Amino acid sequence: MPLCVNIDKSRVSDVLEAIKKAGLLSEEFKIMRSGDHVLIPIKAEHTDVMRSLFRDLLIVECSPPRRRIPVHIKMPSLDYIGDVVIVRRNVLDHISTEDLINRVRVVYPRVRAIWVKEETCNLYRKPMLRLLWGEEIKEVVVKEYGVLFKVKLGDVYYNSRLAKEHYRVATMIKSGEVVLDAFSGIGGFTLHIATLKPSLVIANDLNPIAYELLVENILLNKRRLKGSIIPLNTDTRELPGFLREHSIDRIIADLPHQSLEYIEVYTKLLKPGGLLHLYVLLKLSENIEQEIRSTLGTWYFKECVSVLEYSPGVFIYRCDLVKPKTI
Repeated sequence: MPLCVNIDKSRVSDVLEAIKKAGLLSEEFKIMRSGDHVLIPIKAEHTDVMRSLFRDLLIVECSPPRRRIPVHIKMPSLDYIGDVVIVRRNVLDHISTEDLINRVRVVYPRVRAIWVKEETCNLYRKPMLRLLWGEEIKEVVVKEYGVLFKVKLGDVYYNSRLAKEHYRVATMIKSGEVVLDAFSGIGGFTLHIATLKPSLVIANDLNPIAYELLVENILLNKRRLKGSIIPLNTDTRELPGFLREHSIDRIIADLPHQSLEYIEVYTKLLKPGGLLHLYVLLKLSENIEQEIRSTLGTWYFKECVSVLEYSPGVFIYRCDLVKPKTI
């Protein structure tokens, strides 16, 4: 049975400070109140020391609630989406399958499935997943800053670590802007923008499943929408064929591996002085501005910031550039 010091509430501050200084406060149990008295749990093995130091205090048996001891477990890089955990394949080069499963289940007790991401393939950026443990859950609903997203794992690209970036860019948008989310996926940037600002977002993605989920996610969040969204399912290169030239205030080009291949599209659609949020994949050792200028020589650089680490020494950057008024 735990032991507590039973004192009048008027003396709590002084007595508690003295008990802490003496190193006698129990870290296993919480302090509790009982009427006009307070029960302070102490280390039972040091009762004699306690009585010799504080002769006027009443020590009694008690039943205080236990403290929640934080779990300190070294975890590999992973994505926790809904009740599902996704780890990269190379994680298993450094940890056994059994050890990984045990660690994940301790840190995330509600997890229902653990998937291994083998690679991201084809034009649709679809992740190839292998079930490591649990139920074969492929459909989840996640929340980013209050915005809901339905995700079909293995059919579309989704990275929970981009939630902050989605929100950060959305806060940059000005009311009334026309924004093109050129590689929108399931609507990460699009929905954040439309729920924050009265603007028009043209959201396009080539993946038909991503397009279907984008439409579903618009409906999921329709009560929160302040702006309008036009969802499209086409090749971004085709957009200048049916969008008016120089009609877009801002373009989000979140396709890090290939974003520089669409410069002609950005140039045709952006207004003079329009802003491009260009996402690129580069090594830490590379000169970011020099790499971008080799393709976008006359565009004005506002800034380039690191968004997240893609792999050891390789990062995804967002470079904000202004289109010259002369082109």
